[in-house]
Amino acid sequence: MAGGTSSLDGKLLVAAIDFGTAYSGYAFSFRNDYRLDPLKIEVNHWTGNASQTMSPKAPSSVLLNPDKTFKSFGYTAEEEYSSLVENGQHRDWYFFTKIKMRLLYHEKISRTATIEDECGKPVLGLTILSMIIRYLKGDLFKRLEQRGMPLRDQDILWVLTVPAIWSDAAKQFTKEAAEEAGIKPNDVMLVYEPEAAALYCRFQTNQNIANVKDESNLLKKKMLVFDMGGGTTDISAIEIKSEKEIHIVERACGGAFGGVYINEKFIQWLEDVFGKDTITKFKTEHRSDYMLLIENFENKKRLIDPSNDKKICLPIPLSLKSIAEKLWGYSIQDRFKKMEINDVQLKGRGKVFFPSSFLLENFFIPIGKDVFEELQHILSKHADIDCVVAVGGLAQSPAVVSEIRKYTRDIPVYVPFDSSLAVVSGAVLYGHENNIIKARVCPYSYGIQTMRPFIKGDDEKKKVVQEGKTWCKQCFRALYNAGDLVKLGDVSSYDLEESFEDENRKHKRFLPIRCVMFISKKKDVKYITDKGCIEHGTIEIEAPENGFPVHYECTVELEFAGTEIIARLKDEKGTKTIRLEFMN
Repeated sequence: MAGGTSSLDGKLLVAAIDFGTAYSGYAFSFRNDYRLDPLKIEVNHWTGNASQTMSPKAPSSVLLNPDKTFKSFGYTAEEEYSSLVENGQHRDWYFFTKIKMRLLYHEKISRTATIEDECGKPVLGLTILSMIIRYLKGDLFKRLEQRGMPLRDQDILWVLTVPAIWSDAAKQFTKEAAEEAGIKPNDVMLVYEPEAAALYCRFQTNQNIANVKDESNLLKKKMLVFDMGGGTTDISAIEIKSEKEIHIVERACGGAFGGVYINEKFIQWLEDVFGKDTITKFKTEHRSDYMLLIENFENKKRLIDPSNDKKICLPIPLSLKSIAEKLWGYSIQDRFKKMEINDVQLKGRGKVFFPSSFLLENFFIPIGKDVFEELQHILSKHADIDCVVAVGGLAQSPAVVSEIRKYTRDIPVYVPFDSSLAVVSGAVLYGHENNIIKARVCPYSYGIQTMRPFIKGDDEKKKVVQEGKTWCKQCFRALYNAGDLVKLGDVSSYDLEESFEDENRKHKRFLPIRCVMFISKKKDVKYITDKGCIEHGTIEIEAPENGFPVHYECTVELEFAGTEIIARLKDEKGTKTIRLEFMN
């Protein structure tokens, strides 16, 4: 949960990387420009050989050579792989999409975890993520050099965006991928995506936010940020104390509601109508056409407006029509009649017209149901929410925003005109002002496993006798409780005493001391064996070269207020940062 030890001292530029499930990109601003105009932020624009327009984000797709070295990223990776597929040369190559969703939304994350490419061939996930970061980093340096402004590594502070619902293991994984990509630990920090978006909106004027008639609306006390990306939706409640102080007052929640899932619903519809074998053949033999069809749907779905049941037109590629009719032995028009498809109309030589209401009811609402209910739950807890700010790619959809308004009722919902860039731009601002988030609500109860003197009422099964004393084992020593508002710089500590006098423990003087950390969503936890209490990570104290003293005493401090947990050791030798391990 701290921006870590990263500092702006000596930095000339802040660069942010927004690594998304579907799309990724970066933005940056110079320190001098920020002082004059905080919103003077440059966003990189991408294009591919087949793409007709420039885009501020590129697909989060990676192509590796047969020897697993990096080949290309984004639109270029998709186009090169499509060409390989259509020519039957793709089997030895490695192509990855939706990396973030497949790799980092798990309770347990390992450095040795692999993800499979499109043909089922595994590669280390850490390697893939580090390649993406390295490529985006290199692209920025190349862009600066072309302008005659070459910078060194030490001149840049990097900010990586992460979903607010991510685990500490996922955040550690991201930091280690950045280090493998050549970014030093002290030159990088993490920021939660909805917090970055909220920070960006704080700098906006009423001309830049849809439906804002009074600029004072953006200066109100409490806002709810609804961040809808490709893979997930994050919801956070944010209280604005002043221009320089923001508190996160509701622990992040949300779920699997994003543009990727809506696209998958569309693909499922195609398979239902044309047949799974037909779509597989089409995807393999005419991959470029397949990708253009999905991209076309991606763009058209944002036009869906429930206030106007306008039909969305999608031309069926001739290659798909030809494959299908050859396999069926009859026309696509007969197929629609045979399947009694009435809600969706087929016209002309293969143009399909979807009523907006059909897409909304079948593709949008079922996927977002749980997230919208979560939104309703948060609003019931925070009756003083002044406004809702919707950001992310899906915020560009009138249908989704309309659905949000059903749940917010009288609370106004605002959408920045550049909502898809709110996170990456806000991440740049966070790099310049990373102490503006002064407090965050703790998402879990955090504690360590300890033994304490056994008292009446304790679980008899946990009684243990050591060195003549009666102890209670497997106790949960709380460091922070779920729902606590933890302020920036706040520290929780515990004292540790170890005795190595016993003959059976003498050899342990030369081994690391490990304290196991546990978490629970419950506020009051007594034992680590309580229901819902799970092992979360370890705090490791390395043994000195000559071993620990026979009687060793120290204090371990944990700082929780930022995006990462920091651990420090205090003993007779002084204070130092020690290792926290959250991954397997």
